[in-house]
Amino acid sequence: MNYRKLGATGLTVSEIGLGCNRLGEDDQSDAHWIELVRTAADLGVDIFDTSEIYQKGGSEEVLGRALGNRNDICIASKGMPRDGEGNKDFSTAGLIASAESSLRRLCRDCIDVYQLHSPNREELERFDWADGLSRLKEQGKIRFGAMAVNNTDDGIWLVEQNLVDALQITYNIFDTSADQHLFDLATECGVALLCRLPMAQGILTGKFSPGQQIPSGHRALKAGDRRDERIEKAENLRLIGSAYPGGMARMALHFSLQPSAISCIIPGARTLEQVRDNVAASDARGLPSDIREQIEQVRGQW
Repeated sequence: MNYRKLGATGLTVSEIGLGCNRLGEDDQSDAHWIELVRTAADLGVDIFDTSEIYQKGGSEEVLGRALGNRNDICIASKGMPRDGEGNKDFSTAGLIASAESSLRRLCRDCIDVYQLHSPNREELERFDWADGLSRLKEQGKIRFGAMAVNNTDDGIWLVEQNLVDALQITYNIFDTSADQHLFDLATECGVALLCRLPMAQGILTGKFSPGQQIPSGHRALKAGDRRDERIEKAENLRLIGSAYPGGMARMALHFSLQPSAISCIIPGARTLEQVRDNVAASDARGLPSDIREQIEQVRGQW
């Protein structure tokens, strides 16, 4: 496993982490999910990305039972606090209560990277969330304040305002908007970038062909209106991916790992085999320049 610096935080983490959105799903036993997490850690994964809303806190509970308060593990969790009427509440009080609940489920004294979960710009400007993150740091309940953003422009604004230590962004073969300005800015300012959806909800694994029915419950269904178009685009990449060592999924992971501005990518996994395949992508070779050129030629036709 290869490791990278987490921006200017002073931490070094595995370049491939584990996205924990599936942990705790009831189609598998808790024992399965705990084994999956511990297997990832045994293979060198030391950053786990979760949220209080994943399985209504079940993901954090699995991590707590599997890893507890280990100081060699970096936990990145996301909070989306709600008020009494169910509205999002990124106020200081809302964030503190949310983080404390996450700490109890995680069985930890401190969350390493605490992120607001996908607020829009209006919410960023309306709530006093920055004060909430500062207080949580002062209380020793979080180490670094971060944001999972929905678009590159919000990420740029947050970095320019010096409001975060880290950002979680989307960067994959379908979505490269971050490389237009955010990468250089984040590197200059020492802001860590965590990359979600490197395989675009499984579409970039090449498992699906145009017109094929997607199984119920598969993450690809969450692509919504973009699903069919993206499956068509992935089909355009099949020839390149079939010849790539490790296949199309490995190629997709290497694409997202290529930018040096990205500290780690956080693909999800439901099986031990998927965990092992993801970890195997951390091979220090990365995406060859000629393969990137071939991918860009295909992308240029979209």
